[in-house]
Amino acid sequence: MAGRLDGLATAARGTEAVLARELRALGAQEVHEESGGVAFAATLDLIFRANLRLRSANHVLLRLASFPVAGPDELYAGASEVPWEEHLTVRSTFAVFAHGRSEGIGHTGFAALKIKDAIADRLRARHGARPDVDPRDPAVRVVAHLAPRSASLFLDSSGDSLHRRGYRVAQTEAPLRETLAAAIVLWSGWDRKRPLCDPMCGSGTIAVEAALIARGRAPGLERRFGFQRWPAFGEREARAWRAMVQEAREEAATPEAPLPVWASDVDREAVEATRANAEAAGVGRMIRISVADARRFEPPGPSGMVIANPPYGERLAPGARALTALYRALGRSLRPPRWVTVLLSGHPTLPRLFGGRPTSRVPLRNGALRCELLRWDT
Repeated sequence: MAGRLDGLATAARGTEAVLARELRALGAQEVHEESGGVAFAATLDLIFRANLRLRSANHVLLRLASFPVAGPDELYAGASEVPWEEHLTVRSTFAVFAHGRSEGIGHTGFAALKIKDAIADRLRARHGARPDVDPRDPAVRVVAHLAPRSASLFLDSSGDSLHRRGYRVAQTEAPLRETLAAAIVLWSGWDRKRPLCDPMCGSGTIAVEAALIARGRAPGLERRFGFQRWPAFGEREARAWRAMVQEAREEAATPEAPLPVWASDVDREAVEATRANAEAAGVGRMIRISVADARRFEPPGPSGMVIANPPYGERLAPGARALTALYRALGRSLRPPRWVTVLLSGHPTLPRLFGGRPTSRVPLRNGALRCELLRWDT
């Protein structure tokens, strides 16, 4: 895998610009935003570094091939042309994960099966044996992106999604993904000099990610990645990886930023979950955690930033009336003078009820939910 590689980092739709900035900061070239991801020119070392340091990416993929598809036969033929012997041995385990739809292929499970057959048949023809399929814990994850008349095949260098930082030891209902929380903080433009408050913190994901950003701690320090199980991950690659991790650990060992992050919630169980997750992430002393009602928010300084993910209404009784009252109350409390307010809105009435015209708004996806990022400058 020496030389130039084609990378694709995936992310929540609407956060591609944030991810593109992160990649450029890592030195990536030919950075190009796509729907749900960012393509870039890479080396193997950059693929490693991206997994370790990217905050808003869900997966870092390595493109192997793209080809036209008019049906199952073309999909099998195109997959058969990939030199799989460079990426797997007969002792490797692998699995194929397909997304999207292509001409004559409406079922992702069927597409994955055709690609799996192509891989197995090619390796059997060259080595007299085929690797085993392990859908639960494969050493090599192959990802197929299907478009109406084409397909692209990738190796997944991340393995488990990058939102699995390793610090979530407690959670509340419907927790925000770590990668999306980090993307929101990065999008907000927080300068790390003024206070950042999440007055509806839930299990603390926004606050923890903000503290990790303020401390400069690489989000992937406490986990393993898919590329570490690749047959191509030899001693040279292992040495390079150990050096990257050591560099990141030395950066994280610097004194903590003196300015803490504030996190509060009206639910005591949520506050305890935030406390547990912050301690597990190593930023417990950077976050001031308390039980408080966001409708009576008291800013801890003359200026700063509020970032919050208010309820969308699914579990709020008695329904629409309570949600209306909540959004109006938040509009009065969460826009102190000289403060910036950023909300992840999952309900179309929030901007109107919150009051004031947002200075910027970006549509995005929180999982399958259509949401908006809204910003008010006062």
